[in-house]
Amino acid sequence: MYICLQKYLIMDELDKMYNILASFLGEAKNGFDGKNMQLQFGCPKCIENKGEKEAHKFNLEVNLQIQRYHCWSCSNEGEQMSGSILKLIKLYGNEQLLNDYKEAIRSFRESKLYKLKFSEDEFNIDTKSIDIEDLMLPKTFKQFRKDKYYPKKALEYLNNRGIGWDIIDRFNIGFTEYNKDEYISSYRIYIPSHDLYGDLNYWTGRDYLDRKGMVKYFNPKTERKNIIFNEDKLQWDADITIVEGPFDHIVVPNSVPLLGKAINKEFKLYWEIIKNANANINIWLDNDTMDENKNIYKELNHGRLYGKIKLINTDLGKDPSEIYEKYGYKGIVMCLRQAKKMQEYELF
Repeated sequence: MYICLQKYLIMDELDKMYNILASFLGEAKNGFDGKNMQLQFGCPKCIENKGEKEAHKFNLEVNLQIQRYHCWSCSNEGEQMSGSILKLIKLYGNEQLLNDYKEAIRSFRESKLYKLKFSEDEFNIDTKSIDIEDLMLPKTFKQFRKDKYYPKKALEYLNNRGIGWDIIDRFNIGFTEYNKDEYISSYRIYIPSHDLYGDLNYWTGRDYLDRKGMVKYFNPKTERKNIIFNEDKLQWDADITIVEGPFDHIVVPNSVPLLGKAINKEFKLYWEIIKNANANINIWLDNDTMDENKNIYKELNHGRLYGKIKLINTDLGKDPSEIYEKYGYKGIVMCLRQAKKMQEYELF
């Protein structure tokens, strides 16, 4: 009797999952009978890009067994239509549907008769090359907490740079200590980055001991051109400041780091700025990179952004993090007020 009841509840939750997906994706190609775990829907991103005719091509494949989705059409054309089902609901559903779906998943986890299997092989997709959800911080990573243990030298490093608990908490900054199996990732301050849907998409680790012979920054093996650092925090309707690195980013309001010194049409950030930015764009790299500043200025100063690009060149310090260390937030605001447009002759 108990087993029969459990099986009934499992079918009920499977139906809930399917109905949640169908509510914003439409019916699956072959419907749902509780047995076929791999379903085909019309891809909403394809419909946005190419029209309603795409709804009948059923390019979006969803696997309830491993809780992942992938569009075989637009994902091959550069769109990131691949990942967890929860991400899909965040993107095209709503908060209530998301909560209902999470509740259905909890029912499966409590059941002894059925378990969701999160195995990449079962979906027959090489998600390592197309998905960023498996990006992991080092195993010993811990987030700073006021009421928890943390290495004294790690917090001293942040305090010496003027970084207090307000910034630490806002950007979920953490640390690692020694780990013989992950020596290069040990003794570092980590700033994690999240995409538009709150999923980890990058991180940077700064050696807080400045060990001799050790690389200063340690980053994941992810192509930076494909990500926007802390995209979930970016406000497109306000002025945006382009900076060089994550430690500049955390002290400059509504900023985005390049993770380098260049941006062009190969970068996801470039296209998102061109498409979504509704205010001014400030460019604020190190003072010793004026040529790079001008190149970025020229790359962005066209189309709907023409006349909205400004350059910050200040003698208060080498970069934003150094200015924040010396002058605090007032120094950052002072520099932002110095942003100005450039004349054509200055660019060339």
